[in-house]
Amino acid sequence: MNKNITINMIAEELGLSRNTVSKALNNQHVSESTKKLIIDKAEELGYKGYGFYRERKELNTLKILLLAGKPIYDLDFFISFARGVERTDTKYNIEIFQYTFGTNTTFKQLGDYLDSLKIDGIIGIELYSKDLLEYILKTKIPTVFIDASIDLKHKNGNFDVLLMESRDSIYKLCNYLIANGFNRLTFCGDRDHCIGFNERFLGMRDSLSDIGHRIDMEQQLLLPDDSPFGDISWMTKQISALKYKPQAFICANDSIASSVINALKTLNYKIPHEVQVIGFDNTIESTISIPPITTVNVDKELLGQEALYLLVDRINRPNSAIKTIYIDTNIIFRQSTKK
Repeated sequence: MNKNITINMIAEELGLSRNTVSKALNNQHVSESTKKLIIDKAEELGYKGYGFYRERKELNTLKILLLAGKPIYDLDFFISFARGVERTDTKYNIEIFQYTFGTNTTFKQLGDYLDSLKIDGIIGIELYSKDLLEYILKTKIPTVFIDASIDLKHKNGNFDVLLMESRDSIYKLCNYLIANGFNRLTFCGDRDHCIGFNERFLGMRDSLSDIGHRIDMEQQLLLPDDSPFGDISWMTKQISALKYKPQAFICANDSIASSVINALKTLNYKIPHEVQVIGFDNTIESTISIPPITTVNVDKELLGQEALYLLVDRINRPNSAIKTIYIDTNIIFRQSTKK
């Protein structure tokens, strides 16, 4: 705070009369636009505590970046998640920005963007690229990863991880299938793509282990995540190549489950009477599929809220231990399984 700043100096800076400046600073009648102009200048110059007020405003503002590692196609999920972030009540004024790291984006472009906005924290969505992961960690900007690359388990840094509970929910679903006589289970998806996918695979493995079955790896569709899962002809060929017909498909997400259902229909399999299908995420795609898909749901707005709370805590305590937190999920039975 600069005690030498006077009303006359503010008036001269703005080209206004001393009387007008005095009225504004003493909350007397002055037009709102003029009052804002005068108060902003008083804050800038540090007039009698106004500089401290400006400093506190800046300290209570956090610039948060929602950083996507690739274009987001599940807009329903992203919009609900972002709504949860925006509606979270904290003591801070939160400014939300969104950036997609596309195939043509360079690390320099991302770095310039982070520097220009002076980003305080990052919420990472679909940040599974090893190179991008390393870059984010090197910035040392406090980060919360929504799900994460398996590689992150072996990293240190200024971050936390927020996951949807996957393993137990898939375990329970597989137990349900097995109890109803469906024990030839095939996982479809890249189990090494992220922690969430891996835990879904492990949930299926655990349920088979309970009945003394070992997973037949040749019977699993453990396909790279960049495979053309949406190509029904391609998916049909993958299923046809299996040595025997699965009784149920455990899919890494709803999008893959929808593709599996369409491929099974092409092969004239009856769902759920001959083959049952399970997805994950409870996206709109799971509700419009024919038949609708049994899936695992997470409160996406709650996920957004918890991500922001976790990030604010990470910003305030940058040297705290890395935390991995799970959000509860619930099973939604639909017509792709028997109930």
